[in-house]
Amino acid sequence: MWTDVRPAAEMPQLFERGGDLISFAGGLPDLDLLPLKDLSEQLARLTRLGGRIALQYSTPHVAKALVPAITDLMGREGGRTDAANLVPTAGSQMGLLAIGLGVAAPGETVLCQTPAYPGAAAAFRTAGLRLHGAPEDAEGLDPQALRATVARLRAEGQRVRMLYCNPTFQNPTGATLSVPRRQQLLDAARELDLLIVEDNPYGLLGFDGRTVQTLQGLDPENVIYLGTFSKVFAPGLRCGWIAAPATLAEGLRRTTEVMALSPSAFTQAALAAFHARSGWDALIDAYRERYRERCGLMADALEDELGTDGPWRWQRPDGGFYLWLRHTAGADTRRLALAAEQGAEQGVSFVPGGHFGLDGESGDALRLAFSNVPRGRIAEGVARLAVVLRGAEAGAEVRAV
Repeated sequence: MWTDVRPAAEMPQLFERGGDLISFAGGLPDLDLLPLKDLSEQLARLTRLGGRIALQYSTPHVAKALVPAITDLMGREGGRTDAANLVPTAGSQMGLLAIGLGVAAPGETVLCQTPAYPGAAAAFRTAGLRLHGAPEDAEGLDPQALRATVARLRAEGQRVRMLYCNPTFQNPTGATLSVPRRQQLLDAARELDLLIVEDNPYGLLGFDGRTVQTLQGLDPENVIYLGTFSKVFAPGLRCGWIAAPATLAEGLRRTTEVMALSPSAFTQAALAAFHARSGWDALIDAYRERYRERCGLMADALEDELGTDGPWRWQRPDGGFYLWLRHTAGADTRRLALAAEQGAEQGVSFVPGGHFGLDGESGDALRLAFSNVPRGRIAEGVARLAVVLRGAEAGAEVRAV
């Protein structure tokens, strides 16, 4: 059910199944917060007054009207770019494949922060690239160990081209890399002539409203930045962007043109109109509050059901969509996921950690998404989950690591 070639860890069958399944599997935004009445009126107006242009082919550029919406979002985390260096995408997934095809060459190696978003691994492998885990310590990506790893791989004949990371409220762990460590990472990357690919879907979803300086904001000439409207607005519009160093922007633009011919002028116009009329503050603040509440409910329920000193360990994230649990004795979470989902009328779903490994590692972990679970169902879902997780402690599902 969970394979490396499926880019979406969301796995629709897990949250579309009938019955009483409670899904912690899908990393879905809560679209109940969208102002749908206002949005429908704006879309109708756009269709009526500008449909002949907005529904036509366009060029592979970010529309002039959309640039302020993007620079507004990036600026909230210290990012900086201009229209010439923006490349439109149909979301970050397209951007990942475009980078793999347009920046690297087949056979080159990409270092990946692990556990990793599986869509990145799938995109890079589709582009013919080799993947290798980036070294980490207790604080996250380890710049000094990165130097040693790159030196070793290059000595072995590998062409190490890029480092992929999701440094803020990471999918799947929810972890955030500190600003001092970010600067050290950038210093190491410059020394190693290593491009950094910064994937940042969740950075504006900190529960307390605070943001962390992006890698792109610290070093825009050595970071390829992936942005998306999927988490701060809605994924169904399929709209995102690459903020590229000036030397790479045109090549990436040509690659995306081959992939999609042109971006959706209608989608870009709709997002531009929403930003011009409403800005981002109200919607982003509503998302932050909703996810803060649901994360708190899930974390509290986990503590009630599993305790804080048992074999299952986790940390409360400060933002994003996910909680990451690991078993200190090495439970096989793939088997636990199947047992949990098939729990008759009391099923619960989650994504086993091996789905986020480059070679099946993290099999003793699991990801829980709280972002789109009705608040009244979270405690019940955790209670169902705890029955299965406690069953692992009886020994049947536990393996040595």
